[in-house]
Amino acid sequence: MDRLGSIVKSDAYYLRKRINEQSISVNFSIEQSLSALRNCEGVASLNVGEIRELGLNVVRDSSSHGSIIGLPYREDNRLKADELALLLARKSRIVWESSAS
Repeated sequence: MDRLGSIVKSDAYYLRKRINEQSISVNFSIEQSLSALRNCEGVASLNVGEIRELGLNVVRDSSSHGSIIGLPYREDNRLKADELALLLARKSRIVWESSAS
C-alpha cells in the first residue's frame, strides 16, 4: 500500500518463486486478515468476478480463506506478471488502513 495515495502497490500481487509460492492468499473478512498478519499496514478488497475476468481464479480452501491462482512468476514471464499485478492493484480497494505511521 502506498501511504501517500492510499493505493495498493502492484508488489502485493507477485508470487515469490524463491519460496515456491503457488497462489496469493486471501481472507474473506477484514478481521481475518488483521488476525492473520503481524505487521499489517492495511487491508484491500477485491471482487472475485473482476479477478476471474483477468483469466485468474479464486479457490476457496476453507470457510474463511481462499487463494488467487493462475499468476505467473516474474522470473518466468515478467511481462504477464507485471500486467496482472498492476491490474489487480488497480482493481483493489482499501477497506482498512493502519493509523500508525
